[in-house]
Formats: sequence, structure tokens, C-alpha cells
Amino acid sequence: MILDGGSYENKNKTCYKKDAKQLIEHTRVVLTESTYMLTTPEEFTTTAEEEEKWIEEHAKPGNLIIVAETDGKIVGNLNFQTSKRKRLAHLGYFGISIQKAYCNQGIGSNLMKYLMDWAQKEPGLEKVCLEVFSHNERALHLYKKFGFKEEGRKVRFVKFGETHYEDEIIMYKFVK
Repeated sequence: MILDGGSYENKNKTCYKKDAKQLIEHTRVVLTESTYMLTTPEEFTTTAEEEEKWIEEHAKPGNLIIVAETDGKIVGNLNFQTSKRKRLAHLGYFGISIQKAYCNQGIGSNLMKYLMDWAQKEPGLEKVCLEVFSHNERALHLYKKFGFKEEGRKVRFVKFGETHYEDEIIMYKFVK
């Protein structure tokens, strides 16, 4: 998906190994401005080589990684990975991140639309899953808009301080 100067087009921009450094920078930005990610900024120590391997892994059949760009800069991404276990090969999980300055501009909806269209065509894939923190109301709204339902909840799963916890909500959607 290419987002160019605020003019959004529904075009896929597949992420390539050459995008590794820019994807790392995007991740650093998101981690510093959001409480919706499991990884803390100081825990994120991924090297360019490790990111390249991660991107290669998502280039395999059943996996997907796309990015949203504006002015040639990655401002969002979505990655999906099908389970490697034989009995779970009919499902997979995705993650999505968008830099704060680019939220509420349709990027999440465009990434989700691409994912759902891709998932419906992907051989063997029947169920798309995700996990989201309970306080991430914007993401919950987006997922519900695309027909995802709550499957379960990990109570007080994430600890943000001495007494502040958030649940993690498990959601799903069958695509076939």
C-alpha cells in the first residue's frame, strides 16, 4: 500500500529486505509513542540483518508483510504469519502498527482491507486472528468494523506500573 502525501491509494507495497532499516525506524517511533505494543522501546534491539531475516520469513507462502508509505517513508505496516504447526495451518495471526501522526487517516482501514482480500484468496487459510490490549479503543473499533469477534481475554495480562494492568483481547474472523 502506498500512501503518498495524504493521497491514499489502495496499492500494495510489499516490504523487501532493502526496507529493513526504514522498518526498524518505524518500529522505534511507534514503540516510543504508544502504550499499545508489548515490546518496550529499550527492549527493541533488532539489527538490520535480523530485520532482513524477519522480512524474508514473511515472504514465504502463507505470510504477508505490507507497508504504508508517505513521501517514501514507512509510516505503517501490517504483518501476517500462518501457523507453522500442521494442526493450526488453517489460521494465522497479524499485527499492525501506524505512527501516531498518521492515525485517523484511513491507513488502518486500507491495510485491513488488503489483508482481508488477501486472506480470502490464500489457499488453506480459514481463520485470521489477532491479540489487542483492552485499552486500545481505536484498534478495537477497526477490528470490529471488519467483522472480528472477541474469542477470549487474558485478564491483567500486561502490567504498565505498580497497579496498572490491561487485559489482552483475543479476536478472530473466519475468511472461509
